[in-house]
Amino acid sequence: MTALAAVIIGTYAAMTNLSGVVTFARDDLEFFFMEDSAGTSWHVGKCENAPRLEIGQHIAVTGKREISIKHRIAAKTIAPVENAKLALPAPREIAIRDIFADVLPYGESSLYGRTLTTEGLLRDINRRQASTQLLVGEDDKNIQFEIPIPLDEPLPEFLVLGATVRITGALAYTSIENVNEGLFARVENVELIPASKKAVALVKRAPFWTVERLATLMAWVMTILVAVFAWAMTLRRMVEKRTRELGESIRLRQRVKIEADAARRERLRLAADLHDGFQQYLAGATFRLKAAMNYLPEDAANCREQLEKVRDALQHTQNGLRTTLWAMNEESEGPESLLELFKFVARRLGHWDGIVEFRSTGEERKIARNFAGTLLLILQEAVGNAIKHGKASKVLVETDFREASLALRVVDDGCGFDPGAPSPNGHFGLASMRRRTSELGGEMSISSKPGRTLVAFTFPF
Repeated sequence: MTALAAVIIGTYAAMTNLSGVVTFARDDLEFFFMEDSAGTSWHVGKCENAPRLEIGQHIAVTGKREISIKHRIAAKTIAPVENAKLALPAPREIAIRDIFADVLPYGESSLYGRTLTTEGLLRDINRRQASTQLLVGEDDKNIQFEIPIPLDEPLPEFLVLGATVRITGALAYTSIENVNEGLFARVENVELIPASKKAVALVKRAPFWTVERLATLMAWVMTILVAVFAWAMTLRRMVEKRTRELGESIRLRQRVKIEADAARRERLRLAADLHDGFQQYLAGATFRLKAAMNYLPEDAANCREQLEKVRDALQHTQNGLRTTLWAMNEESEGPESLLELFKFVARRLGHWDGIVEFRSTGEERKIARNFAGTLLLILQEAVGNAIKHGKASKVLVETDFREASLALRVVDDGCGFDPGAPSPNGHFGLASMRRRTSELGGEMSISSKPGRTLVAFTFPF
């Protein structure tokens, strides 16, 4: 046995002469891979004054082979070969799980240095100073892939966690070996080394609804719910406090009647403001939530169930606000211009985006702030009805500044309705629009049929 070991060691240590084709090379690395005429892949350490190598180039190498089951040689000379007939082998198509099945646990030297092509899910991206390390996986197996893209250079836009990518590179792994004693350590750090930045390609883009984005959406929805209920409770206490104060201040029968009428008007105004203002924001949140659910993949049953519960909670909040709250005081923080105020509110209501269009004729004149606020609430109700109840895909809002009046028209392409039919219980949008129009001294008219509904207002100005 001692004599046999001596022969092996002497063979490995002896000068080795090779010729073959370069299968992997990079200028920034101190080694390259080549395949000889017998089809063996060799890991060659570059020598001093080594020529610049290119993949597919035919070369001759002399050097000492390392004592290892891997085919590794430290080059002493590297020279091009003229008129060589060896062809560049094509990359081997192999699944990630099959790579590990062949290599683990003690290494498969026939795969070492081979150019392989595989596909997997991009699970991690680690930017470094001079390179970018990707972790690409299949099932419970992950393989490293370090591409020469430095930290100050942008990544390709498709390199997003969750994308399916196709990678090509030379297989390498780390193992501690002692051929003299017949010891072979377990394989570690299995990786593919790419020849260039083009060695990674997109197979399938990452889905939009990642776990992180769904978690963010859920967090925002829950925040809105908490804010809604907190606001509702605050408004309820305010109304109850105001009602108690009114009751305590009543002494005479006549004053009781006056205060009762005033309280009734105030409750009607606050209820209408709540319906036309905050109710629209809740509707916007509901529309956003429904749109998000449409993007969920079919197998996201748990996420869909949780989002449906959030949607039901929002709907419950909307219904509860109609019956339990009596007060809401809305102040507009928008610009002074009426047209800019309308557009300002439209930008805040996400479900108006892409649906509502504004047009104006005549020369705009400055109007009182309370007048503009009331017009804004009328507009919110009219447009909200068109989108929510009429299922309109386009809503046109026209303002016409005339010499002695202001005309406001809201036209939509929805399903239409019967203006003379009684409003369902809990819905008083049309009644609140008529009341506000009357308070401003204006007139309101409605015409509706499938495909076109027109709500027109005229105010003295």
